[in-house]
Amino acid sequence: MKQLQSWLSASILLIGMACGSAWAAGYPSEQDYLQEFPIVLSASRLSQPISETPNAMTVIDRGMIVASGARNIADLFRLVPSMYVGYADGHTPIVSYRGITDEHARRMQVLVDGRSIYLPIFGRVDWAELPLDIGDIERIEVVRGPSAASHGSNSVQGVINILTHQAPGVPKAQVSVNRGDAGISDVSARFGGAGEKWDYRVTLASRGDSGFDPLPNVASIPLNDNSRTQLINTRINYRPTGNDSLDIQLGYSDSSRMLGDQVPNFHAPVRDQKVNADFEQITWLRTLDVASDFQLNYYHIGRNTKDERYSVPAYGAKAPGSYLFSDNAVIHRHDFEMQHTLRTSPDNRVVWGAGARQDSATAPNILRYSPTWREYRLFGHDEWRITPANLVNIGAMAEKNALGQTRVSPRISYNYHLTPLDTLRASVSVAYRNPEMIEELGNQSVPLAAPWKWHNISAAGGLNPEKAISREIGYIGQLDDAGSTLDVRIFHDQISDIIWVDPVYDPAIYPTSVVTPKSFKSDFNAYHSGLEGTLNYRLGAHSKLTVNYSHQIAGATPSRASSYAYAGYPAAINAALNTALNASLTSYAYKYAQTVPLNSGSLLFSHDFSGGTQLGAGFYHIDPVRSLDAGTLQPLTRYLDLRLAQRFGSRRSREKGSGNGEIALVVQNALSDHYFDYSSQTRHKRRVYLTAALEF
Repeated sequence: MKQLQSWLSASILLIGMACGSAWAAGYPSEQDYLQEFPIVLSASRLSQPISETPNAMTVIDRGMIVASGARNIADLFRLVPSMYVGYADGHTPIVSYRGITDEHARRMQVLVDGRSIYLPIFGRVDWAELPLDIGDIERIEVVRGPSAASHGSNSVQGVINILTHQAPGVPKAQVSVNRGDAGISDVSARFGGAGEKWDYRVTLASRGDSGFDPLPNVASIPLNDNSRTQLINTRINYRPTGNDSLDIQLGYSDSSRMLGDQVPNFHAPVRDQKVNADFEQITWLRTLDVASDFQLNYYHIGRNTKDERYSVPAYGAKAPGSYLFSDNAVIHRHDFEMQHTLRTSPDNRVVWGAGARQDSATAPNILRYSPTWREYRLFGHDEWRITPANLVNIGAMAEKNALGQTRVSPRISYNYHLTPLDTLRASVSVAYRNPEMIEELGNQSVPLAAPWKWHNISAAGGLNPEKAISREIGYIGQLDDAGSTLDVRIFHDQISDIIWVDPVYDPAIYPTSVVTPKSFKSDFNAYHSGLEGTLNYRLGAHSKLTVNYSHQIAGATPSRASSYAYAGYPAAINAALNTALNASLTSYAYKYAQTVPLNSGSLLFSHDFSGGTQLGAGFYHIDPVRSLDAGTLQPLTRYLDLRLAQRFGSRRSREKGSGNGEIALVVQNALSDHYFDYSSQTRHKRRVYLTAALEF
């Protein structure tokens, strides 16, 4: 794979250089290469057709969102090749790229309108409490591959940027209701208005269900995973002059989630977790001329979790009594950024900027103290069109993290247009993932059984960032006049100094050589290689087929050997203990290869019939895969989702916006009634629900 990539990279570059002089004035111009491909912003921060971005990208548009029948935002990412989506319980979706190592997708940046929702402490996205309704999403841009040069640390595997409707992009009023199996009970209402200088939209929503049922004939404990989330989201756009605009966004959500097992269990007591989340964002954009602008952006996100995990009586003869023990946490993020976009010549565009971020957290049972972390960044990207057919993207970001470490993440790509409809891309990038608060400052006590006692995991600190080097070669082409496209690429990523739990032998807990985690260390080096592709095919004016496929392999090796010397133990005993520790590291490395499915894919078909009837069908496949923290191997999984909708209202009323509506039937997991993914405790049953929507 590595040799093939090197050969292809060299070949493409040589072809591009050799052909540069052949592009005479009579050959197609630059505009001929900007054909039917979607225009995206997330790859480089420049507006580019997807055929000229430095990374491979996937765009999930509004039509695909509707056709999928998804209730939850997380489920939409099944439409991205190499993306994993699973559930720890009914209200904890897990979304990650390039397989899954644990519950927290620490190597993927997630943005909403450019605002990072990748949360401190653990490094995760809480999809359930996000103050965003799926009906407000205009489209989603996914950068498939490292993009730290544009979006900084923690973009080592990819970037998700969720783009919501602009303020005037909604009808005057809309109401939607979902009702169905598993206690599904959702309602949303949105309204907006447009004026000469002011536009606004407001969304109110409530969503909830009763979670998943346990697997039949399996020795598992039923979960309490009911949930209910209520939210409000507002977007206001103000244009004081023809060159200036202010975009103001505000949001708040209140979530209640049941946690714990339905039978007495000290390790997972039944309780109600409360989560409040809010955000405020303001963006000032000044247009300097047709090819340049200046932007200032500030946002704040806050999250307050109340989880009195062990404030109830403990069960079991060895743990009587009540333990006042909570997983409460409060986090805040403030981020300020300046960005300038300009065209320096007819063949060159540049975007550059600087930013600062402050994260603070209070979590008495999770962190040693309440930290305030500050990070600073400086970035730039240059798009140089050497000839109409040859394009180079060069960018980098320099970051100083909260631990005082400075890293530079560069990226370079070469896009060669074989024809106006066919493009080859070769790119190389470097990205870093900074340690999370839990990895640097974590201090948690967890209960262990046999014999029962509290076990402390305390981070030793002093970790260095993980480093990823990525290489990819791809092709993207337009297949016909209808706009059908094919996007294929091969990639090879190397990640060094992967941070994982530090296994040690604790003689205070066990009299035998049993390994337990005590801290965090950079224990592994890993690689990810594979091929992935997307076919978007137009079957006439009213039908669309999207097919995604991914073939991946991964592997890891320990980056260190255990050499502990326990005081008071003979050399032979210490040697045996270190053998056990090294065996544990080797076991983790072996399991790492199972964290990516060998093959995975999805198919989404949509068709608009005459008379306002719409059909959507999504089929999903994932080979066996194992998460390192869940332990259980997720078996081969295939499932089918269906959506049948009927629009009503006259064509004239729809055009005037005076009355329009829809009734839809959605069947999830239509062909089976038993599969499980991340958690072996839950069963994805067949679910049926109805959606009714009315626009005024």
